[in-house]
Amino acid sequence: MIKNTLFFIVLIFVSFSHLIAQNNKCSSVKLHEQRMMEDPSLFSQIQKSEIVTQKWILDHPKTNKSGQIITIPVVVHVVYNTIVENISDAQIFSQIEILNQDFRLKNTNSLPTNHPYYQFTADTEIEFCLAIKDPFGNSTSGITRTKTNEVSFSDADDKVKYGIKGGKDNWDPTKYLNLWVCNLKGDLLGYATFPSELTNYKSSDGVVIRHQTFGNIGTAGSEGFTVNSIGRTATHEIGHWLNLNHIWGDANCGDDLVDDTKPSKTENYDCPTFPFNPNSCSGTGDNGEMFMNYMDYVNDDCMSMFTAGQGLRMRAALNGDRKSLLTSNGCGKAFLNEVIDANSFTIYPNPSKGSFEINTQLKNLETINIEIVNLLGEKLVKFSTIQSFPYQVNLNDLPNGGYFVKMTDGSISLTQKIFISK
Repeated sequence: MIKNTLFFIVLIFVSFSHLIAQNNKCSSVKLHEQRMMEDPSLFSQIQKSEIVTQKWILDHPKTNKSGQIITIPVVVHVVYNTIVENISDAQIFSQIEILNQDFRLKNTNSLPTNHPYYQFTADTEIEFCLAIKDPFGNSTSGITRTKTNEVSFSDADDKVKYGIKGGKDNWDPTKYLNLWVCNLKGDLLGYATFPSELTNYKSSDGVVIRHQTFGNIGTAGSEGFTVNSIGRTATHEIGHWLNLNHIWGDANCGDDLVDDTKPSKTENYDCPTFPFNPNSCSGTGDNGEMFMNYMDYVNDDCMSMFTAGQGLRMRAALNGDRKSLLTSNGCGKAFLNEVIDANSFTIYPNPSKGSFEINTQLKNLETINIEIVNLLGEKLVKFSTIQSFPYQVNLNDLPNGGYFVKMTDGSISLTQKIFISK
């Protein structure tokens, strides 16, 4: 049943008022609290948003997999002062790949089947793609680059999100997930806006990540951030962007509003040894805290899971405050939230190191052709009359970068983008 609305609002207020500023890894909740205090209408918006979220969750039991993959178009805004901060396309591709692995439960460090918490792990059925269409319908790499005079940015003023302040304006946040990558002040890893803020704070919607914790190559892990070198900062912050709270509910044994995450007394760091039971929170159980959850503060290589309940809450956001993303054509066509049908094909992995698999349910297989085209529209490779799928493609001879995969069956022409990062 839907929890009492007043309880939600009291919980949110109490959680924020007990926020302990003993670290600065993630400032999403702190900024959410500040906005709520400054803007009374946001408090009401949070209440309305939570009611919609809980209603959607109630109507969509997490025991039933939807079979529907939601793909979110992403634009990465690189805002740099030095050459080092102007991270490579390959580093960006690595982060997109990590997000798709983490959100689809394809990460190499997922829990083994005999782990007590394996039963809670979940494929959220959410994926990410670098946009191939900008807000004006023009072709794009999904990456913008902005030289700035700002040496570093702060979460307090949010300058990185505004061109007039030395940053970069966001693209329409109802159609794209905006990711800013820059140099952040202090030891802050990143921060995000929550879905309930979209109406009131549209121009600042998105996620900010410091370049030393973005992806897993290039500058990732440099300058003292070695424990944050696998790209899980973005996984964590996008969790917030999709309405997830920290697993400790930002209060002593707080409620994160997800049923299947084990209660935690507070945040965890480093890489605890399982079972880890430092608290007496009701409901934690003998196996202790779920510190390996992406919404805790442990090291990147110790994070490994979202739960089914968290996946359901994120999908509720994508059918609530962020539902306009479902019809975005940022990835070339409005195919979000659709079951793969006769007019669709998939590419995995994407980004790829050169070899990838194409799968489809297109009919008339004897007529299917596949072409690889560069961003200038030049045809590079053609595979004719494909007879069966999945079909393995090897493009190891092509340099790193973005390419289009064009599939035709005589009457239908479909295009998707593939990123090669070796």
